[in-house]
Amino acid sequence: MSMAVRSARLACGPRGALLLLLVILLSALVVLHKVIQSPLLNQNKILQDHLRGQHERHIRSTRTILLWTDFFGDPRWKLSWDTLGPQELRDELHCPVYQCEISNQHAFLPAVELYDAIVFHAAEMFPLLRPVPSHRSPHQAYVFALMEPPGETKHRLDDEQGFYNLTMTYRLDSDVIWPYGQLLDIATDAVVAPSVKPPWRKPPATFNDTLVWNLWSGKTKTAAWFVSHCATLSKREVLANRLQEFFNVDIYGKCGTLRCTRGDPRCDEMLDTDYFFYLAFENSLCDDYVTEKLFDALQRTVVPVVFGGADYSRILPPHSYVDANRFETVEELARYLNFVAGDPDMYVSYFWWRSHYRLVPSSPFCDLCARLHAPAFGHKTQFYHNIQSWWFNSCRLESRIRL
Repeated sequence: MSMAVRSARLACGPRGALLLLLVILLSALVVLHKVIQSPLLNQNKILQDHLRGQHERHIRSTRTILLWTDFFGDPRWKLSWDTLGPQELRDELHCPVYQCEISNQHAFLPAVELYDAIVFHAAEMFPLLRPVPSHRSPHQAYVFALMEPPGETKHRLDDEQGFYNLTMTYRLDSDVIWPYGQLLDIATDAVVAPSVKPPWRKPPATFNDTLVWNLWSGKTKTAAWFVSHCATLSKREVLANRLQEFFNVDIYGKCGTLRCTRGDPRCDEMLDTDYFFYLAFENSLCDDYVTEKLFDALQRTVVPVVFGGADYSRILPPHSYVDANRFETVEELARYLNFVAGDPDMYVSYFWWRSHYRLVPSSPFCDLCARLHAPAFGHKTQFYHNIQSWWFNSCRLESRIRL
């Protein structure tokens, strides 16, 4: 018998059969494991395991944000320290997601490409000695930040195409919305506005407030305006001058004849006691653009008359302001203001919203921190390939009311 035949018989013997059985069993176990782990049968567990891992990684990790430029000469961007950690974000800013560090110190981390986000204030030029980071990591988010309207942009945005990943502005279609103030629902403590479709309560058919009524009885002046920027794209100065044809508008500041020292409490108090209306006129007619003028007026017992490019129903409760752009002519606006000032029931009704909403400050850094922690953020990269068009096309030159 040849050696080849003998080897074949041994292979087919008990040992060979056992070996073959083991191979078949192992193969079956591998197939069974793949079936058990298949998304067809176990997608929920796969998802749960992934999300648990992501959650644990995000809890353990801290995102870092570098403020590359000053904010109108303020390197701290109105924050309390040069560097804020999670404790400050939680205790001072009251951020729901607070595992972030914010710093204006470029050497806070060993290399600039290690920061998760770098914020650029586009209302100021890049620093001459440090125009842009010398290195950029693919994981970083470059943030276009601006509270001013497009006319105040100090960058050549056509040179910055594809430079920014996120926007942080007052516009409601920004990645991070940066308003001058927010309105919270008192009953739920939820932020209602600014937003695209705020769930406003309906104003009551009748409303009475003794404090407002008593203040109304002592008011003798129609409208006040605090202003220092005189010639504007919106032509708000023209509207104010036209209103002077129908009643007195007291103009305080560089653009008027009256003076009121900044910080003097009497300047605010006289809005409560002397004036029926405050002119919250914006210098530009741009989408969603409203400034501190409006939010400051909301804190006084005075009805704001607004003029700007915003849809104010996204910003303020109904029947809490008078929108000049809802009138065709200045004469119609003036006639309506005189009517409201002369009717105590109508005037008091403009303050119904204070029973349901309260005004609070906001910080964009809470939302920016939350966005950097979003599970999908590190796996998705976006660029604004034409940031100039996105930013500039939100404004117009002509108002709806005829000036």
